[in-house]
Amino acid sequence: MFSSSIIIGGFSVFAIVMVLINSKTHRTRQDKLLRRFLDEEAAANSVRKKEIPQELFYTPDLSIFPPVGEDDPFQVTRCAKRVMLRFEKFMSNLELKKLYGVAQMDLIAQYEENFNAYLKALTKWAEALAQEGSPDAIKILEYVISRGGEYRDTYRTAADIYAKNGEQEKLDELITQAENNHFRDTSIRDWILGYINGKKNSL
Repeated sequence: MFSSSIIIGGFSVFAIVMVLINSKTHRTRQDKLLRRFLDEEAAANSVRKKEIPQELFYTPDLSIFPPVGEDDPFQVTRCAKRVMLRFEKFMSNLELKKLYGVAQMDLIAQYEENFNAYLKALTKWAEALAQEGSPDAIKILEYVISRGGEYRDTYRTAADIYAKNGEQEKLDELITQAENNHFRDTSIRDWILGYINGKKNSL
């Protein structure tokens, strides 16, 4: 007859063996994923330079907004003159290198940053207009959001305006847009959704 200590000891050994097996399986899987990633990186880094399609370049149209003014404290006009790229969907660096070659990566990064700087300048301008009570503020904010802007202030100011006007349907639309827009930092989206829902609950 087996003692309870022997049975317990047997189970302990079995548990340790299973942990080791699972750990080895996990490491093997991780190693395969790492090798595949490194292989893809190596292949992408060997892609020769390719021209960026013209349709990806973004040309702002300031005529759809109210006059910026000569002072232009938020440098909207200056930002609008820079070369910009806008991708309709999020693309990783690996995907971009495969498409256009590693030699284009610095330019792509700069042109994307120019686009983001333009959206940020528009947001700052819209915030100032909102403080003045200008109806043009929400038009600019909606434009920035429709172009994939990822800034807290853009959504926050838009939510404030909609809540002030009692526009619950607009707040619902804003939630949908935040959920559908790509955010490189998902914590920003979580904050935005929490803020908009807070505004909805206060109506």
